[in-house]
Amino acid sequence: AEPLPDGRHLARTIREQVPEKNIEIHATMEVIERERKRLKTGIVIRVEKTGQAQWCITYEAKRDGTTAEQWRVCHELGQANRYEHNGRPAKPAETDSALAGSSFYIADFGMEFLHWPTQTVLKTQRRKSRLCHVLESRNPKPAKGEYHRVVSWVDKETGGILLADIYTTEAKPVKQFSVKGLTKKDGRWQVDEMEMRDTKTRFRSRLQFHLK
Repeated sequence: AEPLPDGRHLARTIREQVPEKNIEIHATMEVIERERKRLKTGIVIRVEKTGQAQWCITYEAKRDGTTAEQWRVCHELGQANRYEHNGRPAKPAETDSALAGSSFYIADFGMEFLHWPTQTVLKTQRRKSRLCHVLESRNPKPAKGEYHRVVSWVDKETGGILLADIYTTEAKPVKQFSVKGLTKKDGRWQVDEMEMRDTKTRFRSRLQFHLK
């Protein structure tokens, strides 16, 4: 059997995937409540390379054609993420803010759990017809209400996260992430839609990408 990869190395490989070029993506965030009420918000995502090993991703939520909120996540190889909210530096506690009233936190987009020191590959498992490494990330000092543990299914071929169970102090996950659509274009896989489900409220938040 093929040996399992080192967990910390795998986490670093995922979080340090430097974008090849600048790009702008239009998307729709749809929040589906228990009463089947649907709230839709336009999202504009801009990926900007700011250096050889530095890049920033901006998330703009738009309602009625105007920007309702803006978040910016800046990445640098070997460094902690930096966050900005509406043009100013964000405090650490603010990264647990929801984007456009959804179950997606800004820290989820920044993949903060991949920066935790404890990263362990538990096994190899097939999910969504794809062979995956099951990566467990543990938060050594979580504050009350913060994530304690995240279990991710990492696609072995692409290095992308296809599924993730997110835990606080409870035995069952409080949120579940999944990629809902994958399309191969020009020899590369691209994500069409992703979903975050809140297991307590049963709200489902779907981020649908309008890719050309």
